[in-house]
Amino acid sequence: MESEEKNGVMTMTSEVKMQKEIKENEITFDRLFVVFFIGCVSGVLLEGIFCLITKGHWESHVVSVFGAFNILYGAGAMLFYSGAVKLKSKPIFLRVTIMTVSATALELGAGLFLKDYLGMRAWNYDGKFLNYKGVICLQFTFIWGFAAFAFCKLQPKISKRLERIKGGLWHGVCVAISIFMILNLSLTALSIARWSERHYGVAAVSKIQNFLDVDAPDEWMQSRFIEWEFLDNIK
Repeated sequence: MESEEKNGVMTMTSEVKMQKEIKENEITFDRLFVVFFIGCVSGVLLEGIFCLITKGHWESHVVSVFGAFNILYGAGAMLFYSGAVKLKSKPIFLRVTIMTVSATALELGAGLFLKDYLGMRAWNYDGKFLNYKGVICLQFTFIWGFAAFAFCKLQPKISKRLERIKGGLWHGVCVAISIFMILNLSLTALSIARWSERHYGVAAVSKIQNFLDVDAPDEWMQSRFIEWEFLDNIK
């Protein structure tokens, strides 16, 4: 009888631990948004520190018209975190490989879109070992692999911190900031597209285009997106 009671307690304890782990590993909108937001800001800080070390001066590699945000890093952070959670049962080598390939594909897609549709580039890997069209290269693929490995190792701790993000107040904050980010990134996309159109001689035909020509002129865009270049200006 005593043995059955102990087994019952152990079973209940295991179930409680399992339910707690499931809750910690849930991927919700609020948690994903927090990961995205932190990734956007952290990416700008890390790139700035990298430039400070390698170039001797700070550079702000933002990809937004308002605030210090880089959406590619935010998207990468979401990708790595989601992969670390969803692939948790897989061997770590497989997890890291899948996440690394996915991050490289994200970088490739973004780079080719800029080059093929906007006639621009925001980064350049020309001259680096095993690069493809200057958009991806082996060196940065290894960096994404290191980031994937770090997310896999840190995922349990990250999930525990994110599990605290719950309740109506947190949700309201996340929704409010996400609305701001949607508007911010939508205006960013329109501003970049219009910047490209102006450069390639496309005249404004709408009120939005006229507004962007006045409020986001070439000089301001170039100062904001410091490393971005037009392909026809590259010798």
